[in-house]
Amino acid sequence: MRLADKLALGYAYGTSLLAYMVDGPPRPFSATFAVTNRCNLRCSYCNCPLIDPTNLDLPRIEVLFDRLREMGVRRLGLAGGEPMMRRDLGDIIALAKERGFWVSVNSNLTLFARHPERLERADLVYTSLDGDETSHVAARGDGSYDGVLAAITRLVADGKPLIAICVVTEHSLGHVDALLRLAESIGFRMHFQPQCVDTDVVRGAVSSSVSNERFRAFWRGLIAEKRKGRPIVSSSPYLEFLSRWEDFSISAYYAPGVRCAAGRGFLYIDPLGKAYPCVYVKGKTTPVDLLAHGWREAWNRETPCTRCTVGPMLEFNLLFERPLSAAVESIHAYA
Repeated sequence: MRLADKLALGYAYGTSLLAYMVDGPPRPFSATFAVTNRCNLRCSYCNCPLIDPTNLDLPRIEVLFDRLREMGVRRLGLAGGEPMMRRDLGDIIALAKERGFWVSVNSNLTLFARHPERLERADLVYTSLDGDETSHVAARGDGSYDGVLAAITRLVADGKPLIAICVVTEHSLGHVDALLRLAESIGFRMHFQPQCVDTDVVRGAVSSSVSNERFRAFWRGLIAEKRKGRPIVSSSPYLEFLSRWEDFSISAYYAPGVRCAAGRGFLYIDPLGKAYPCVYVKGKTTPVDLLAHGWREAWNRETPCTRCTVGPMLEFNLLFERPLSAAVESIHAYA
């Protein structure tokens, strides 16, 4: 990451954290924008391809990005569905870079061999690896492994930072060491996150064949591997939190007296420009149309939950709940 990006992100996060600590007007430093719900895969735990396939065109995306910039956002994650389904993904990234955003893209990479130019200007690429080929296909469907390792290898060889996400299910529990060995041999890093349930963008349920104690033991094992220096980008506070989660069949709940930074430090925008405090509460709260209204003025400051295991949202929330330890690890991991 360039020094200018570090300084811009650091300032944006610092002002966002200060606003959160004094309970001032929300000033998110990070936004995730789902550029489309369309996807060429049908993962067993993802509902996005079954949602409205329409999305914003480039002129309206420009308006959205200008509004995000005015809000103080500096980190922009482009997600889906599968972002590479959009022929204009490269143009979307270019619009974001013109406005000074640090841009990550979450892609399954099955389309990369045909369209490598679409990720050229991304600062960071996220992809998915749910174990070996058999386990990956069991969770993500036929064709989901095709070309992925070749794409990862090429991106890493070209100097593109890459993080592979493993959704922890009954299929992937036994593949940690193999995934970490693969990451070490190619030069990427791994992030692990629980399967999420009970919200619009996901489907399915956590398998009853895996006990909560086995899941907790899995997260404790990751803590031990991370301490050995293995390429796990998931933060220690995040891993420790998950190692104490009581019931993995529940992804989130409301805990009285506990705050959540969703909407204040980060937010999620669907393919039509509707904004939510985070992706998990889509369908549970009233969205704000960012093409028509300002987030600070229109958001009602409410979230239906304050504790969760929703991978990226938990990491972001810990930046505000435990700013010193979580932020130090994030700087080390991404800088």
